[in-house]
Amino acid sequence: MLPQDLVYSALTTRLARYQAMGLPESAAFLTWFLVHIYRLDETAAADSICDHPVDKGIDGIYVDHTQQEIHFLQCKIRQKETGTVGDNGLKALAASLAQFDTGAKVQAVLTGNANAELKSLLRRNDVASLIDKGYRPHGIYVTNERRDADAAAYLALTDALTLYDRDTIAAHFVDVAMGQGIQSTFTFSTAYADLLSLSVPQPTGKSAQLFVFPASASELVDLEGISNGSLFQNNVRNELGRTSVNKSIHASVIQRTGHADFLLFHNGIILLCDEADDSIPGQLTVRNYSVVNGAQSLTSFFRNKSSLTADLRVLVRVISVQDDILARKITENSNNQNAIKPRDLRSTDLLQLRLQKEIDGLAGGWFFEIKRGEAVPEGRTSLSNDDAGRELLAFDLHEPWSSHQIYKVFDERYQDIFARPEVTAERIILVHRLAAVARGALDGLDSRPMASYSLTKYFVLYVLSRIIRLSAYAKGLVSSPSKVSDAELDHLMATASDILRTIIVDANYEIKKIEGFDYKAVLKSSKQSIELADSLVSSYEKDLARGKADRFAPMTS
Repeated sequence: MLPQDLVYSALTTRLARYQAMGLPESAAFLTWFLVHIYRLDETAAADSICDHPVDKGIDGIYVDHTQQEIHFLQCKIRQKETGTVGDNGLKALAASLAQFDTGAKVQAVLTGNANAELKSLLRRNDVASLIDKGYRPHGIYVTNERRDADAAAYLALTDALTLYDRDTIAAHFVDVAMGQGIQSTFTFSTAYADLLSLSVPQPTGKSAQLFVFPASASELVDLEGISNGSLFQNNVRNELGRTSVNKSIHASVIQRTGHADFLLFHNGIILLCDEADDSIPGQLTVRNYSVVNGAQSLTSFFRNKSSLTADLRVLVRVISVQDDILARKITENSNNQNAIKPRDLRSTDLLQLRLQKEIDGLAGGWFFEIKRGEAVPEGRTSLSNDDAGRELLAFDLHEPWSSHQIYKVFDERYQDIFARPEVTAERIILVHRLAAVARGALDGLDSRPMASYSLTKYFVLYVLSRIIRLSAYAKGLVSSPSKVSDAELDHLMATASDILRTIIVDANYEIKKIEGFDYKAVLKSSKQSIELADSLVSSYEKDLARGKADRFAPMTS
């Protein structure tokens, strides 16, 4: 994205789908910001907004539990392309923040004349209690203008405000859409049977066009991108190998006598495209297309070309659609042959696509695997999003006892894990490196079965997270990994390794004190895991006070 893409005339196009939901312009802009810059999903973004009269100068609230901050957002959208934001709006936001800097003041707002939506947000996020617990109010000013010298000067005087102006938003935006698929045209023959076509109106005003017809398998194998998988770029998963479903398809293909019946029992293929043209009788031409359901069948057809006959046909649904949100919805709801897992359904989610693109742009040769069957580019180190999700669940959310339940990562805890502004490519790699340090520390555990138990490494990562938060220096590195040098990160990892060696010694001692210690029960229990972690962290703090433990500290030259 370029800063010029945020001038009013260009920005209104991006906001159209949110305004079509009935949102006023400023609320639409803030929703777009929360989705694309703060990385929330649309529901969480909508739940964070209170853009109504008597909102005490606050348009939205977001609680950052990782940094223990409460973000009070204010949004201004300007039509004048050459306008700038000065210090007046920032000073007004700072004044608004003062209304929420103690729990008592928040309670006063709740009993005052503020609008009901703001009060609901304050109650739902338990803001008064969090402020009293030490969470810091932080103002976030969002605008499509550029900052001027007055704004820069005022921001230099306070760390309680952050300005997202036109340039800052453009710098943080990751331009992700559904995969490109095949960027060319293909013409199907539809002369075998009458072509069914219909138009499906959408709230955005653009209709999706649907075409249904029986296509010849011999024709389908000529689609581009089957051999290298690029045709299935938008699918929730790629070809999965020799599953029971794929074996059944293979058997049906090579048994030519049953080809005429294939159309009767096969679920069909779904192809999305930018445009579809049926103006020539007996033909349907598609432009810029991808297959979102049917990878298993097409791959089987392709591998068994010599067995195909004119009788082997499959029902094809071609959908011409320009809305990425609708395209993802079609993809998610249309996959039902091989068992679909929550992770599969998230593979085309904006959050995952954005992270994959960001990680691809990092130095170090990482590849973020978000889809089952996805090929890892040569020379890259693969990091799967299920591993990353489990690690974030233990390190950020402090729930190592749930890390073996992968359904939580991509289902009930998905938004909490991934939909946070701090979950960037750099943070995912950092936490993954710390997880590797935690795994390495398990060599010191006396109980080898416990050391090899899957939950143990997440428990140790959780303990390490708590220890890091005791150090302002280490906490700062983990909070902003993009600003940390490679040397500083290496130093952080080395210090973490040294500290964990001490922690594991203490863990061995604690385990020996407990007769019949059942590590499986302990590590699956939130209460027992927290109690054991409390004991280990307490022992570390005592050793630290006595000068007997390593501490996180800046590098010495």
